[in-house]
Amino acid sequence: MATSTNDKPKTSPMMERYDNTKKLYPDVILFYQVGDFYEMFREDAIIASRVLDLTLTSKSGGAEGKIPMCGIPIHAVDNYIPKLVQAGYKAAICDQMGVVQKNTIMEREITKVVTAGTQTDALDNNKNNYIASVAKHNEQYGIVYADITTGEMNLVTADNTRNLEDILLRIKPAEIIVNADAKKSESFISSIRLGSLPAFYEYSSITFQYARAERTAKKHFEVNSLQVFDITEAHKVGVMALGGLLEYLEETQKRNLININKVKVEKANDFMYLDSSTRRNLEITESMSTKTKHGSILGIFDHTKTNMGARLLRKFLNEPVVVDSVINDRLDGVQELTQNSILASDMAENMKSIFDIERMSGRIAYGSITPKECLRLASSLQSANEFKINVEGKFCSKILKNAVDEIYDFSKIVEIITSAIDKDASNNYKDGGFIKNGYNAELDSYRMVGTLGANWLSDLENRLKEETGIKNLKVGYNRVFGYYIEVSKGQVPLVPENWDRRQTTTGGERYISNELKEIEDKILNSERNAIELETKLYNEIKDYLKKYIREFQRTANAIATIDVLLTFAETAVTNNYTRPEIDETINTIEIIGGRHPVVESLLNGVSFVPNDTLLDQDENRTMLITGPNMAGKSTYMRQVAVITLLAHIGSFVPAKKARISLTDRIFTRIGASDDLAFGQSTFMVEMTEVATILNNATNKSLLVLDEIGRGTSTYDGLSIAWSVLEYLSSHLNAKTLFATHYHELTDLEGKVSGVKNYRVLVHESAGSITFMHKIARGGASKSFGIEVADLAGLPKSVIERAKEILKYQESANSTATKFSFGDEVNVNSNTKENVNVAEVLSVLSDIDMDTVSPLVAFATLQNLVDKVKKQ
Repeated sequence: MATSTNDKPKTSPMMERYDNTKKLYPDVILFYQVGDFYEMFREDAIIASRVLDLTLTSKSGGAEGKIPMCGIPIHAVDNYIPKLVQAGYKAAICDQMGVVQKNTIMEREITKVVTAGTQTDALDNNKNNYIASVAKHNEQYGIVYADITTGEMNLVTADNTRNLEDILLRIKPAEIIVNADAKKSESFISSIRLGSLPAFYEYSSITFQYARAERTAKKHFEVNSLQVFDITEAHKVGVMALGGLLEYLEETQKRNLININKVKVEKANDFMYLDSSTRRNLEITESMSTKTKHGSILGIFDHTKTNMGARLLRKFLNEPVVVDSVINDRLDGVQELTQNSILASDMAENMKSIFDIERMSGRIAYGSITPKECLRLASSLQSANEFKINVEGKFCSKILKNAVDEIYDFSKIVEIITSAIDKDASNNYKDGGFIKNGYNAELDSYRMVGTLGANWLSDLENRLKEETGIKNLKVGYNRVFGYYIEVSKGQVPLVPENWDRRQTTTGGERYISNELKEIEDKILNSERNAIELETKLYNEIKDYLKKYIREFQRTANAIATIDVLLTFAETAVTNNYTRPEIDETINTIEIIGGRHPVVESLLNGVSFVPNDTLLDQDENRTMLITGPNMAGKSTYMRQVAVITLLAHIGSFVPAKKARISLTDRIFTRIGASDDLAFGQSTFMVEMTEVATILNNATNKSLLVLDEIGRGTSTYDGLSIAWSVLEYLSSHLNAKTLFATHYHELTDLEGKVSGVKNYRVLVHESAGSITFMHKIARGGASKSFGIEVADLAGLPKSVIERAKEILKYQESANSTATKFSFGDEVNVNSNTKENVNVAEVLSVLSDIDMDTVSPLVAFATLQNLVDKVKKQ
């Protein structure tokens, strides 16, 4: 008789519970504990087997047939989940609860959900791992971001999607949760489309509602008012983001993260804004070519001695400060360390023995710190104590004095940990053995039973051999059957009748006697009691450490601050950097002997040619720079921007002297490429970037613009470049470095206020050129494009033909373009009056005869002579 479909066995009770749990977490990979393994089923198993390179098997699914399945040992889970998260998935850990009992289905609960922003293992210790929450309300955005491994949490607001994108790029979060309104803004953020930022994940909008969010925040921080964190009515949308993030963390982590014990409100004008283009062009944390820190500004300063310092250094570079008191406090500290090089060297050496107190405090809050990590914590705290003793009272600068004062005396904690934890403790402490002998008398007594048990077993084995005459009798143990008496098959007839058989093996039988059973009970009970007591004692230590999380965090921040200042000082001394002058009274960017720090470091002994810079809000607002490609225009402009940025992070700068005005934004537009994925040509990308600059720059901004208008026809491009330059100097009054091959633009000096011509010096000899890498006043006489092409190796016939064509073009276009964009009122047919007298006088008046080098003086004179002769 055929069996109907309805007669097939149903899904097992365990799988029913699995399915019910999976329904609650449909978008995550569910790790379901079954004994000593985490199992994954159905689609989760297929994904996990592919991503984690696991063997895909199956199990009986009753009516649905075979169910795909794979699994990993519980002890290895921390090795697998980071790989899954890195591949873009989330993971939920579902653990068995209670004691295993026969013929009963274990209760299970989700104990943690791991996402990109909430993972705590296999992280880069030199980077923060931020999760961000974004709420939108009434066209304003609130952003809260946190690192659950360090406890850092910050709140900031933005008025538009452009500012939102800038903030997110500064933070570079691993995960972004949003409310429904913010989700609608995702399509306007190009960095998400390009993969520079993760996609928005829409979380339950009810958690972002203001009243609920405020209650959530007050409850978490245990305060009656959020004003204790300087959160006011103006931060309403920020509170919405805060509440959403706290509920998300509680839902995923299944515990109150007590190391997140405050939220810092960032003022919108505290930091310099750097858009994605500027961060990329200035190569702040990674090289454009290698995508690594080598060849970046970070690579120059990458000398921190602690992970905490490495994270803070990256934060300083990503968040240049525009508050002069903060900047000068840092500079004071750096200067004091450069003047005490022996002490600074000793401090740096002592810091090498301080491990990551900040992230260890996060593991304490999480309850996951291991005995071995506790020993490392104790060692670090002891080193911190010694560090403070060695430097206390030796500093005058406020930042260093305050940092030393913030290092807490952890002597008592060090004593507790070292008196309790055995120095040979391992990270796998489930089987006990990590509490020192002598720490607890009761634990010692349990362990004594284990020691005595070995003697009891040896005595029993010898006595049984004598009593039974079974000379090869052995007393042994395995985890399944416990203790046993093993007898070979030939000796079985000699076994006493009162022994109970436990197991049959290939070579004989295993038994247990009443006496062995009594010994087994004593030993196993003592082992179990010992492990339970060790766990209790260790939990007491962990609970004790939780009371000092704030002290751990303050100490970690103090050490990180000192570490970064030491790095700034070491870099300054090694590379001959100088302290910049920077405060709100300075309105100029004046640099004497400036150098590009990254390019200089890569020259392998070749001397870097330094250059001066003067930008102000008067007659030197715009440097119009002409000269051939490869001559160093781009390097020069970037170095001005980099020196300005370094001054704003509180670092010394590569220059003989630098006076830097407080700068709210640095914009760069250097080169462009097609954005084919979104239908934008090179010229469209260029114009979009220029539009962003014109719409967002202020008179406190620094602009670096290279070859505006080169992506279209000559006359269109020249017209655009001319108009942009007039607008920048006449309307924005922003300090601007403007490089161009349109020599017609040099006519603007004397006609547009604030524009000054500069050029890169080139030495011509025998039809070839040599780049001098030196910036001088005056405009270049030509672009030297054909000479550069010759240097690049183009065939001689091509070069000669290009020269012929150039002569023809110049003669044909000379009258057509001479005054195409000038003020027609100034056009005069008299040759001498056509000379741009204003430019000549301006160049001569800017020469400082006390400092000008012979090379620059001669080149300037030659340039002026050429201009007069050509007129």
